[in-house]
Amino acid sequence: MWYPGHIEKAKSLIKQNLKLVDAVIEVLDARAPYTSRAYEEEELFRNKKRIILLNKYDICDKQKTKQWEDFYRQNVGNVFSITSKNLNVKDFFVKNIYPLVPEKFNERRVMIVGIPNVGKSTFINSLRGKKTAAVGAQPGITKGIQWINVSNKLKVLDTPGVLYPKLFNKKMINKLIIIGSLKAMDEELDEAAYFAFNFLKAEYPQVLDNIIEDWHTCENAYEFIELFCSKRNFLKKGNLFDYERGRNTFLNELSIGKYGGITYELPSEFS
Repeated sequence: MWYPGHIEKAKSLIKQNLKLVDAVIEVLDARAPYTSRAYEEEELFRNKKRIILLNKYDICDKQKTKQWEDFYRQNVGNVFSITSKNLNVKDFFVKNIYPLVPEKFNERRVMIVGIPNVGKSTFINSLRGKKTAAVGAQPGITKGIQWINVSNKLKVLDTPGVLYPKLFNKKMINKLIIIGSLKAMDEELDEAAYFAFNFLKAEYPQVLDNIIEDWHTCENAYEFIELFCSKRNFLKKGNLFDYERGRNTFLNELSIGKYGGITYELPSEFS
């Protein structure tokens, strides 16, 4: 399981700088609002005011997200569903975040946190008004810690992506891989593809219909990926299916939301 040392260092940086802020904004992936909070948030932010941003609202299941909004409203207090790439982030901050942050010495300071690839860097770039933070599909691309002046009375402290150090729950691992927040080895990618196929088959069969009309002929994820390779003409030497390419493409297209609005969990699963 991938857990680079810089993420542990990031947690240390967050703990060191918490005393400088008056609130914490947690950016979550709206498709996995519990799993993408996969860090010890209670331990880290116990005494801080918290604000939840459910990002990637454009590629989640809106009905399920409503349940998550209610859940976090009851358990955290402040929650907003957003799509950072289509949002005037500075205006959003001034209108919605600023009033929620306690003021000290005529200034309000907030820290923004999130696991890799939930869209936090895109959010920060929009907040700055120019592309300065690195944005990419690889988890953990942001490595530094930096202040951003939103206005003369509001400052935001950006932080690197965080995960928790040991992931034992296979379902969580699979979901983190599917939303693009976790690097994985071949065996883990295989398991994630199996999880994704079985989940879509049970919860979103219409999504599979849109990917491959005759997916119903497949008894398992392996056969589905082979059919996927056939439809995409993913072949290698000997006219064999390029299973690895098909699997990776399927998972990547899931992670970027190509197949429409999907949410992988409900609050009732974690009660």
